[in-house]
Amino acid sequence: MRLFIGASSIAARLLVLVAFAALVLSACGGGTTTSGIPAPIASSGSGGGSGSGTGGSSPSPAPTTRATATPTGSATATPVPNATSAIAPPTSPPLAPGFTSAPVPATPAPSKCRTGEIYSEYITTNDPTADTEAFTIFEPGTLCGGKTYPLVIWGPSWAGSRQTTLQSSPGTGTVLPSIGGSIADLVAANYGVISIDERGFGQDTGTARLMDENFEGLMDLSTMDWAQANLSWLAYGPTLEGNDPHEPIMGAVGGSYGSMYQFMLLNIDKRHRFHAIAPQAAPNDLNYGLFPNGVVKSAWDIGLFATGEAGGQGTGPDHVDPFFSDGIVSAVETNQESSGLHDYLGYHSSSYFCNGTPIATDGPGYVPLFPPHPPPKINALLFNGMRDTLFSINNAYANYQCLQKGGGDVRLLSYQAGHNALQVVPDPYVYEYYGPTDDLNNNCGSTNIDTATTAFFNQYLKGMAGAANAIPTMPCLSIKAGDAVLVPSVTTGHAGTHFSIPPSYAVAGANMDVPIPIKLGPAFTSAGVIGGLPRLELKITPLAATGQPILFFGIGLLHASQPSGYELLDNAITPLRGSGEQDYDMTGIAARYSAGDQLALLVFGLQDQYYVSGNVNAANPIVVPVAISGDVWIPFLSNPMPAP
Repeated sequence: MRLFIGASSIAARLLVLVAFAALVLSACGGGTTTSGIPAPIASSGSGGGSGSGTGGSSPSPAPTTRATATPTGSATATPVPNATSAIAPPTSPPLAPGFTSAPVPATPAPSKCRTGEIYSEYITTNDPTADTEAFTIFEPGTLCGGKTYPLVIWGPSWAGSRQTTLQSSPGTGTVLPSIGGSIADLVAANYGVISIDERGFGQDTGTARLMDENFEGLMDLSTMDWAQANLSWLAYGPTLEGNDPHEPIMGAVGGSYGSMYQFMLLNIDKRHRFHAIAPQAAPNDLNYGLFPNGVVKSAWDIGLFATGEAGGQGTGPDHVDPFFSDGIVSAVETNQESSGLHDYLGYHSSSYFCNGTPIATDGPGYVPLFPPHPPPKINALLFNGMRDTLFSINNAYANYQCLQKGGGDVRLLSYQAGHNALQVVPDPYVYEYYGPTDDLNNNCGSTNIDTATTAFFNQYLKGMAGAANAIPTMPCLSIKAGDAVLVPSVTTGHAGTHFSIPPSYAVAGANMDVPIPIKLGPAFTSAGVIGGLPRLELKITPLAATGQPILFFGIGLLHASQPSGYELLDNAITPLRGSGEQDYDMTGIAARYSAGDQLALLVFGLQDQYYVSGNVNAANPIVVPVAISGDVWIPFLSNPMPAP
């Protein structure tokens, strides 16, 4: 079931947040550079997929779930020999008291095979509060003695939990329909998989800190160490950059929050055990994702806080780190992100390593343990939704640019699915123009995410030359289900077609979801495609000294066949805060237009993605008339190549 929530006010913080949480859980179960992502601000301030195994067939024969009703502390295994590694082999983390861990199954004798088993382990990790990490091991579908197998880590989305069976129902481990990665497909392809809980969710202890390297990072590293110390069937080889001749061959998959841990571990694992990753719907800079251009993305920010608090483990009042939850509530009420929260989110973002900008704090009492550095070489298959209103395609493009610098095989594809499918932010345009299931489609053209992920891993984890040849190597931009184009590079900035914006007027803080269209040229005389990141350079002049204006911009298309109103392309909104010169890449779009259609810049005074953080908010309810002038560049594509 998907969630449909319209705009509302936040007069009473707890009432709204608790109500929002209840709705989300009942429906779902359970961060300007050329990249289009503003670079993080260094601050010294401190502050107080359905891929849950249902997307593919089970291996034949099906793995056997191993009983866990064994004495606590019974799981033991001989550490895997690692004598030629450049780094001393890890020791197995201790088993967590109070939990029952299964014994690690014996590997078959040489030339003997058996069906892979499924079992769970609970360890005490080496994070600052010695938390418990819970994870489930899925052995390869058929496990043979004398053979070794790569290991893939699978992570759940925000407030989700690990998958413990191959037959888990849709939604298990993730609140995101259609994305996240299929454990069943991977096991059937004879990969070992470890499905993890994350701090504060599932059976993990502690509070969720949004992939904090100091906490979730050290906990997830402990899981990797456990696997290296205990799984005798684990495949080894040289690291990608060649600095170590003998480390485990690992990959990672997951969507949203389940993508963030992949970037985190890639950047903090000194052993460089990842050979390939497949993050979906990932942020680049959490500040851009939650506070784009300094504007509070209230609908999503409230939703993340509420679902985290309601979906976390345990019975205590705080499932999410209080610094984050209090910071989000304060930001919504005051319409301003604090400098301490900005540091906190910045450190927990892949942009921290991509941009190399030091950050001073990690919430009260903590400082970053890991200095920023360029990510190591990695093979990465990046998927992101074109209609995603939480983590837009701009995030994926920024991650794509960053990882490409390492020299690995990095591919960028998009689809129609993503956070938008939850309908936390209404997207009426998808139903009016594309159909009721378009936002659940997880293909770019005919390239399916789960099939592509397995093929990509086959090439880079198993060494099967050419296995990933069918996956587009050029960026793939999804227009709608079954329709996508390939581009040599993503069009951004002044590479697009220029239009001047004549002097125009708008009212910040008024007219919810009623845009002022500023036509961009005459109606089209022929069909074509738009795809990339538009560029907006404006001068905004308040016409009354009543406060700081916040405006919202999108690219609209008036269809000759449906002339009743403009389609907001990909439901993509770019907020701008303040007056004077404003220069930003807009949120990326991909769309087809026909002869007779009219393109326009849409200007909103209020917009439902930011329904309590436009100019009307609890702290400072104001309405500001403004004058607008400037320029916009639209990424028209010349002779785009249809995606296979």
